[in-house]
Amino acid sequence: MISQTVRARAAFVTLYAAVGAMFPYLPVYYQSLGLRLDVIGLLGALSAAAALIGAPLWGATADRFASSRLVMPAAAVAAAVAAAVLAMVVRPLQVALAASALALGMSGVAPILDARALETVAEDRNRYGRLRVWGSGSFIISVLLVGWLVERTDIRAMFVVLVATLVATAFVGLGLRSRNLVSPLPHLRGLALVLRSPILRRFLLAILLVWSSSTAINAFLSIHLVAIGAPESLVGASWAIGAFVEIPLMLAYPWLGARIGLERLVLIGALAFLLRAVALILLRDPVLATLTMALHGVGFALLLVGGVAYVSRHAPEGTAATAQGVLGATVFGLAAILGPGIGGAVAELLDMSGMHVVAGLGSAVALLALAWTLRGDLGTVEGSQVIPMNRT
Repeated sequence: MISQTVRARAAFVTLYAAVGAMFPYLPVYYQSLGLRLDVIGLLGALSAAAALIGAPLWGATADRFASSRLVMPAAAVAAAVAAAVLAMVVRPLQVALAASALALGMSGVAPILDARALETVAEDRNRYGRLRVWGSGSFIISVLLVGWLVERTDIRAMFVVLVATLVATAFVGLGLRSRNLVSPLPHLRGLALVLRSPILRRFLLAILLVWSSSTAINAFLSIHLVAIGAPESLVGASWAIGAFVEIPLMLAYPWLGARIGLERLVLIGALAFLLRAVALILLRDPVLATLTMALHGVGFALLLVGGVAYVSRHAPEGTAATAQGVLGATVFGLAAILGPGIGGAVAELLDMSGMHVVAGLGSAVALLALAWTLRGDLGTVEGSQVIPMNRT
């Protein structure tokens, strides 16, 4: 009998192999179709809008039908079909529709997987990082493999890996089931409970500012690296560097959380995003610019694990997947609308360097907003003790 922990690890491996095949290379693929920077930014914003709608609805569906194992596989299959279509279409409207469908499907996979993974670690939520780290390792392999394939074949090679890993995610997801079968809430009742929570509302608004500034940079990083002379293999390596840094931090998260505190780790992550923005403003050498992804890895690991754990701690009863869906919609939906949308317009107006300056200013404001939001919790450190889940 395969344990739920092993199944969750396998799902993280397949899902983030798909992310590694898609995220660093999709802007380059769009550019290969002859699309302008502002159009690429709008495509990113459109995809994020689909994720903004899809993530909380997929999460609410998973909570409503908690005994079913089909919700997450259905999302993964939908994403795989959309990815296959995206590889074949060339007209802007067709590309926009396929990209939106891909984002809509993928937005349902991670929130449900996060909720199921958190159930396996019970109240010690800092241990979530030791499950999520399998995704980071898989991401590294995927971005390097796809970079190698693209250099030797064509940019569309990314879709071979993307479709295959999404199908694998659907297969693995069939074995994941909820272990917390509370009485299901009406379909949108859980979503309303999450959005009415004062603690979660404040945190989500602050985290929106943090991730919006970061996604403005990430949406155009691959294009920026190519523009300053980086080959495609170095583009893939840049994302691998970030994931390499994530791995030890995620493995050490239980130890770090016990000694530093969840809220402080989240703030350190936001600071790392700010430092990455400043470094990109100053550096023009492609190798040094690539190495700034180490700072992104620090910020990503601390903010991702910290955000998932924080939201899980304060999620109302019966809304585990819904709450993660709302977080996913904020980070990978709304923030990804604001970041690429504004970033693309600024890059078209001021060039890429000007966009980095604006993103850096946004990161500074975001860090202050997050510090103000978490100010009441910064004096506490979450150790090995069980912290009751907030039900308000």
